[in-house]
Amino acid sequence: MRERDSLGKFIIGHTKIGGFIAGDRHDAEAKKKVSNSLVGKVGKSARRWRGIDASYEAKHMWIIEHWGKAVRCTIDNRHRAKRYEWHNITGEYKRDVMDYAQLCPSCHRKLHLRNISWEDRRCVL
Repeated sequence: MRERDSLGKFIIGHTKIGGFIAGDRHDAEAKKKVSNSLVGKVGKSARRWRGIDASYEAKHMWIIEHWGKAVRCTIDNRHRAKRYEWHNITGEYKRDVMDYAQLCPSCHRKLHLRNISWEDRRCVL
């Protein structure tokens, strides 16, 4: 049995039984095995895949990765801005480009601040 101090922590110098303790490092062979086991595992086969439970940022990163940065304003092509943003139309954040629109920041803010639906955007903006 290993000895513990008054706080319940193991006394320095104890021997570990399998597994890792904070500060331990994998050797080169173990790192290679882990790396090889993850090759080709992207999307649904990736170990950290969360599907519909993915974060807001993760879903926007996905749309940028698959469809690129937004480059124009869908509401009015005459709008000029330094940057453009992807806007989710349905609020369901599906992994479908048809569920997103490219907007200038001004139109994007107006849609959200005035709580305007995508179908009503032409009458108010």
